[in-house]
Amino acid sequence: MKKLALLTLVLGFSSFAFGKEAIVQPVMEEEIVQEIVVAPAPIIEAPVMIETSKNHLYFRFGGDVYSKYSKYSLKDGGDSTKISNGKTKGFGYEFALEGTRSLTDNFELGLGVAYQGHNKNKTFTIGGPGKTVTVGKYDSVPVYVTGKYNFNTESQFKPYLKANLGYNFNINEKDTKIGGESLFKTTVKNGLYTGIGAGVEYNNFLVDLMYQTNFAKASLKDKEDGESLKKSKLDYSRVTLSVGYKLDI
Repeated sequence: MKKLALLTLVLGFSSFAFGKEAIVQPVMEEEIVQEIVVAPAPIIEAPVMIETSKNHLYFRFGGDVYSKYSKYSLKDGGDSTKISNGKTKGFGYEFALEGTRSLTDNFELGLGVAYQGHNKNKTFTIGGPGKTVTVGKYDSVPVYVTGKYNFNTESQFKPYLKANLGYNFNINEKDTKIGGESLFKTTVKNGLYTGIGAGVEYNNFLVDLMYQTNFAKASLKDKEDGESLKKSKLDYSRVTLSVGYKLDI
């Protein structure tokens, strides 16, 4: 009887231990699964792409620090008489608007338009007292292709080279004066426009120096008898100092 009771006790204890293990084990697995599911997934942030503007708008104003016209000769048949040595007086200026696009990190290409008010011709003496001639001046409105090469530097000062090529419309011609009187009407033909120079940019502000030429031919017409004289070159060349501002768009 004692052996039977002991055997019964051992079997009962084993059953209790096995049952407890069977109950505890699923609970532990459920907790592990729950922890795996609840654990937050790592957040991967996409890199931020900073894109610089490729389109630019330039506003410019400049003044001529040196200028000259072609030496003008009055042509009548086979005879030719010089009536201007090309020297100028007054103040030449220009306003320009240019739009460009960056094709590479260094090079921009675009279009421009400007109003250029030219200097006057100086009075030229062709004989004795009172025999003077002042050839009429003109202004120009060029439409042109513009290219700009920027030098990449580590400082905020960025030097550049610049070139313009286009066609200018010559307007606002002034009469040619003989002895101070407006005796000849001046007519100026349109022509080629060129410009080349260099400058520096700082925080979108610009300063540059350019050599520019407006090509033209002019003819004079006598206001009294209507006679027209043969055309002669009246190109206007100058060195222009300009300031401007670049707007990135």
